[in-house]
Amino acid sequence: MNRLPFFLPMRNCPHRCAYCDQRTITGHSETPLPSDVRTGVSGIEGPVEVCFFGGSFSCFKENLQREYLSAAASAPGGSSIRISTHPLCVTPERLSLLAEYPVSIVELGISSLDDPVLNVCNRGYSGSEALEKISMLLDDGRFTPGVQMMTGLPDQTESSSLKDLELIAAVKGDRRMQLRIYPCLVLKGTPLEKMLNSGHYSPPGIPDSARWAGRMIDHANSLGFELLRVGLQETVSLSEGVIAGPYHPALGELARAFALALSLSRSRPSGPWTLSPFQRSLVLGHGRWGLRELARLTGREAHETENLISWTA
Repeated sequence: MNRLPFFLPMRNCPHRCAYCDQRTITGHSETPLPSDVRTGVSGIEGPVEVCFFGGSFSCFKENLQREYLSAAASAPGGSSIRISTHPLCVTPERLSLLAEYPVSIVELGISSLDDPVLNVCNRGYSGSEALEKISMLLDDGRFTPGVQMMTGLPDQTESSSLKDLELIAAVKGDRRMQLRIYPCLVLKGTPLEKMLNSGHYSPPGIPDSARWAGRMIDHANSLGFELLRVGLQETVSLSEGVIAGPYHPALGELARAFALALSLSRSRPSGPWTLSPFQRSLVLGHGRWGLRELARLTGREAHETENLISWTA
């Protein structure tokens, strides 16, 4: 099903996160009105997933939520709605409101479950509170939950983010859950820029960030998450607004390539490996990043490693 996104940048977020500027990230400075949403779906042929991103949707006042949801629900039959929101605005009452409309997926901005990380980022909740909200959403049973996690946050470590995945997976069990992984970037005008300039924050580089996200992908796959996206959508405003951090338009591909290299090195440390042609870009693209990482993980030269790879027809 095609997606029709509407961005509500930083609307009704209960806290200003240290790293966040949704207008720069999304490239959308104006907030569409419910009437704009209704106009946007009016010309659509066939079912579509109407998405509300960039703000904390369920933090809106009830009447405004209903206006947006009613507009989205005017899309052709069989359409559905996806929202993104802050964990603090997940309550039984708010979920019941959403259930009156064809809302199928509710994504929570989790970022981290590590309390020191959450505090320095001004997220406004504890890790245990976030897990409670995830559990509430799962137990409600009327929506598919999604979690949006981050790498490279202040005071965050790779091991803590992998532990976060395990904690969420323990709550998830065998139930369906979607996952997005975003790198932390330093954007102009954010509190994180001040932390960078004062020497209180140093972001990981692109290679380390790709490996970090790649380990999260590898771990998420083993824990049964449905991976939707790794890395931020490239926009002109994002490229112009980044001060520092692992900014790369193909960071998601680099991370997936490292995740593949991890999987191959673990399953058959000495090779050989037989891969699908669909995996060729992960191995040989971006300066042969995936091949070089596989060689590094298995203790070989790149040309020796390549000779151990064969491709199915």
